[in-house]
Amino acid sequence: MRDEHLDLTSPTRRQLFVGGTLAAAALASGALTAEAAAPRPAVTVDPVTIRPGLRVFPRAAWGADLKPKGALYPETPKFLLVHHTGGLSTSRTTRNHLRVAYWWHTSQHKRWADVCYQFFVGRDGDVWEARQGSLAGPVRADASGGSQGWAQLVCLTGNFNRERPTPGHLDGLVKILAHIGLRDGLDLDPGATTSFVSRGSNRWPRGTTVRTPMINGHRSMSRTVCPGDSLWAMLPTIRQRVAEQAAAWS
Repeated sequence: MRDEHLDLTSPTRRQLFVGGTLAAAALASGALTAEAAAPRPAVTVDPVTIRPGLRVFPRAAWGADLKPKGALYPETPKFLLVHHTGGLSTSRTTRNHLRVAYWWHTSQHKRWADVCYQFFVGRDGDVWEARQGSLAGPVRADASGGSQGWAQLVCLTGNFNRERPTPGHLDGLVKILAHIGLRDGLDLDPGATTSFVSRGSNRWPRGTTVRTPMINGHRSMSRTVCPGDSLWAMLPTIRQRVAEQAAAWS
């Protein structure tokens, strides 16, 4: 199964997230417009404290000028879904990485209204608001393979078929999952499960009743290798750590 997150099927597209030629490579691949590739003034926006030990860079830290290209809708979350970018290296995350992700997701290749995930987590544990409005409350997501619905998505920057998440990745992931779960009233016990009726994906046709652990990986919902074999194998430990973090905050 091919990882469709960034559709990195050509050398040019693979360059999108592995060096300093972000805008040029994106423009060459058709993911960016000339206007988007033009330099933007640097904007310094500090992360905001959400809970003890959890600080999140708001959307304005990377994309104040990048508005959604379509309507966004509220969601009633029933579970949490873990992703990886598949093509973004685990070097330090920058605002340009997220800007290119926005242009890829809203381009002709994906045609989504905004960045599909609610949050990104970088290798240093840095957490970034992705889809507009995600810090304020649950927003409906998109996903490669179709949107089965009912989830909030957290995406780690890296390809975890090729490497392992850093301790920072895991720390940031655990904290933002615990925060979302507490905020949205989800059962974060490590053995907790839930069920929902799919809105349609390439794994679960529309109308199918699906049962899932409360925290799961993208490949459980769509035909994809995401979130990578190493991160997938860590999900039981992540569920336990999330439960412990939520208990500590509670």
